[in-house]
Amino acid sequence: MILDSFDNAEMDFRRRQVIEARNEAATILAALEKGKKSAAWGQLTTDERRQIAKMEKALVAVKAEDDYAAIRKAIDVLNQGTMRLAELMMDSAVSTALKGKSMDEADLGEGPTAPHPMAKA
Repeated sequence: MILDSFDNAEMDFRRRQVIEARNEAATILAALEKGKKSAAWGQLTTDERRQIAKMEKALVAVKAEDDYAAIRKAIDVLNQGTMRLAELMMDSAVSTALKGKSMDEADLGEGPTAPHPMAKA
C-alpha cells in the first residue's frame, strides 16, 4: 500500500494542481463578471473590453483541460489584462466612500502604527 502511494504521489500532485488552477480560474472569471457590472467597465475603451473578452474566452477554453501550465498561463494573462479595470473599480469605491467628506471627516480606520507620533495627512 505504501509503495502504491509513492507510485501515485506524482499523479495525485498533478491532479491537485489542475483542480486548484481550475478553482482559481473560476474565481477570476466570477470577479470579471462582477467587474462587467460596475461603472468602471464603461470607462474602459472598446479595444480594452475586446482584449479582455479574448483573454476570458481563452481561459474558459483551457479551464476544462488537464493542462496545469496552460490554465495557469491563461489566469496570469487575464489577471494582467484586467489590472486597469481593477484600478478603476478601486478608484470608484474609494471615491464613493469619501464623497462629500474632507480628509478630517473621512473614516480611514486605525491606519498604520509606528513607534513615533504620526502627523495627519
